[in-house]
Amino acid sequence: MTYEHLPLRSIKKTSINDLILEGKRQMIKAFMPKGYPDSVTKNYWGFVKWQFLHNVAGSVTGVLSTQSLLYAMGLGAKSIPLAAALNWIIKDGLGQLGGVIYAAFISDRFDSEPKRHRFQATVAMQIASILELLAPLWPGSFLLIASISNIGKNIAWLAGSATRAQMHKTFALRDNLGDITGKSGSQTTAASLIGTALGVVISGTITKYNPDITAATSAVQPIIPIFLAFGPFSFFNIYGNYRSSLYVTTSTLNVPRAEMILYGLLNQLDGATTLSKIKCDIRDLISSPREVSSEEIFVGRYHSPFEIPLEIEPALHHYTSKKHVHDLHAALKQKGLLHSEEYFILHVPYHHLFGNLRKMKRPIQQNSHRHKHHTQLPGNRQHLSLWFSQNANTRDMIKGFCHACAIRYALEYVDPATSEDKDQVLDIIRDTHILVENSFESLISALESKEWETEHVFFTERDDGRLFVEK
Repeated sequence: MTYEHLPLRSIKKTSINDLILEGKRQMIKAFMPKGYPDSVTKNYWGFVKWQFLHNVAGSVTGVLSTQSLLYAMGLGAKSIPLAAALNWIIKDGLGQLGGVIYAAFISDRFDSEPKRHRFQATVAMQIASILELLAPLWPGSFLLIASISNIGKNIAWLAGSATRAQMHKTFALRDNLGDITGKSGSQTTAASLIGTALGVVISGTITKYNPDITAATSAVQPIIPIFLAFGPFSFFNIYGNYRSSLYVTTSTLNVPRAEMILYGLLNQLDGATTLSKIKCDIRDLISSPREVSSEEIFVGRYHSPFEIPLEIEPALHHYTSKKHVHDLHAALKQKGLLHSEEYFILHVPYHHLFGNLRKMKRPIQQNSHRHKHHTQLPGNRQHLSLWFSQNANTRDMIKGFCHACAIRYALEYVDPATSEDKDQVLDIIRDTHILVENSFESLISALESKEWETEHVFFTERDDGRLFVEK
């Protein structure tokens, strides 16, 4: 059969299908990593689609807020080009300086909690945009408002870029982090172009049907139409960020993730002194990174599953009063431990802290959703403090953290009124040390089999809290 005998409609249909398939292939080639979908994890597409919405909506809000900022700059500088230009340059410089200071304080927490800092960055960006929307109301304070807004935007940009690599790393299956990051740039650019075009259309529509926006000579701009347009896109920007973060699985160990793993494990021990006595496979008791990520809280405040709070590397001067300097000395001598370790644990009974609690470097959190066989006394603020030695490596840090969590778990079943009994506490420290000592290698193997990273941990905020104790 020759082609002239084929119906024309059949030829056109085949050609259209081919064009659609070819267009789809080119889109995947341009915006997806090589080898997609086999080169990335299954949750990559969910992340990409919500991230795309996040970026489109963010670009729209950026256009609308910039429109207000430019209008306010004209009013505040009396439309003198030089004054307006100087104000713009100064606010950019102050904004960049704020971003540098922010990065110095956050440090490796970008790697520890990328989802939390990425979400906070999005909220900061929207707050900064709202400030820009309000700038025309106070044109005389343009520089102050614009500088504060730009500091917020620089913090948001910095946090977003700093967390991006850690999040992209979780999707890579073929050591293709660079490819994923590059395609993320393409996706962001496309979303930004769409969002900018949409923002320009919306801005033009607002100006067309609200001529007072451009004709007003007073400092008060009719900003209600802009706010009405801004609100939904601001919501979608934040919501898109939240939904995309749900697809990110973080396999590094920080305090919240390690506590979730260990609390679930300790619940299964039922008095066993070693993991080898547990009848089931230890790997079945260890939550996977995906399971922990599905329960991870990155929007609100984290609440530990343990009732007894843990302070990691607090300043020693909080414990040098006469009330508990003896306990600190005993902790530094590692009393209760079977042998010397590269960490130090101090238990502080609840009544010792009433005078010094406000001086702690961060608040001690009490969990509100736990139930035990006993009721804690009102105002119970006992806690554990954990320090690492200068020679501690990653395995020492994991071991010390596991030991501290085991002690906290055991103390939850002790009447708080008897928490001052030093012999009882020493027995708990010793018994839990036996448990950790007998089970640590099995625990590490189980964590690695579940694909948790055990080469690096994020338990501390800095390294200058390490201790050196002469023996």
